[in-house]
Order: sequence, then C-alpha cells, then structure tokens
Amino acid sequence: MSEQTSESTKPFPGSATLHRWWKSMMLSPDELKADDIRPAPTVYRAELKRAGSPDAVLLTSGFRALWLSLPDEVREEKARPWTPLAWATVAGVLSLINTDMEGRFAMAVGQVDAETDKAKVSELRFAQLQGAKTPEDFYRRLCRIVRQLQGKVPVRSLAGDILTWYDEHNRTLPRRADKRLSVIWAMDYYRAAEAKH
Repeated sequence: MSEQTSESTKPFPGSATLHRWWKSMMLSPDELKADDIRPAPTVYRAELKRAGSPDAVLLTSGFRALWLSLPDEVREEKARPWTPLAWATVAGVLSLINTDMEGRFAMAVGQVDAETDKAKVSELRFAQLQGAKTPEDFYRRLCRIVRQLQGKVPVRSLAGDILTWYDEHNRTLPRRADKRLSVIWAMDYYRAAEAKH
C-alpha cells in the first residue's frame, strides 16, 4: 500500500457495526448464520433504495436501526452536527451495494473494463462527483456511480470516504493537499487505470 492512503482504509468509529448492519441486509441466510448475524427486515433495504436524498434516508427504518446501533461516541459527537446526515448518506449509498469488494473506492471506480478498455466510470463523471458542493448532489452522484459499478464496491472504504467528505465540507480547518479526499481519490483513480496498461 502506498504512503498516500485514504483515511477510509483505517477503521473508523462504528465501522464494525456498519459492516454487520450492511451484511444483515445483503448476505444469504446461510452466510448470516455463519457470521452470527440476524437478517434485517427486507423493508430496510427497500426504503433506503427508494430514498432520493440524505434527508429522506433519515426517515427510514433501516437508517434508524443503523443509527441506534452505532457506538455512543459516534451518535453523541457534539463537535460534528452534520454526523446524522453523513451517516444517512452512508446508509443510503450502501443499500445499493450488493457485493463487498477489496481495496479502495476510487480504485474500483478507476478500474479498466476489459471489454471497453476504458475506466468503468468516466473521468467526467468522476470529476463531477469530486466537485459536488452539496450533500444532495454528492449523494445523487455517489448513487449513480455505485449503480454503474453494478453494486460491486468496497463497503468500508466508501463509508469512510463519505464520512471524510462531510468532515472536509463542514470544517473550516485547512488540510494538507495530499491528505484531502479529492487528491487521494484522483491518485487512486489514475493508479487503477494505469495498472491495466
């Protein structure tokens, strides 16, 4: 792994809980039994997939189940009033993922399709995601990309990246350029495309 890694590659508070929650909606009964996880009601995923914005996700039973299962340190963080909206974005986007992949999100986006010899997601669409200014635009663009990848995305990496995006867009503290999510995503995207050649 390179020195320039996304914070999403590190475990974040609530990452284990989030992964169990996602598995409860996606895995088969046999896989859930092996992991000692109770299956989630099918309504969780259905409501989340229909939600068109992070605000709409906040009103779903699937989000409520995730939120109430998160550690207190996540739910009660006073310094980050945007935390519920960030986790709603995570819940909504993750409901579209059906296969958890290894690696980092931007590398999955930049992978070259063997049939077309082009990145799975175009540079333009990826740049539009990076340029998103509002939570609604960010959410809409992420959902579009996850669908384009046919739901095959690294769950924890994407979740960590979403939380990082909210931190960067809601704090006034400057970050070193090489630590900003957009720079890390760009490096991962082009590194994945280059790996094919």
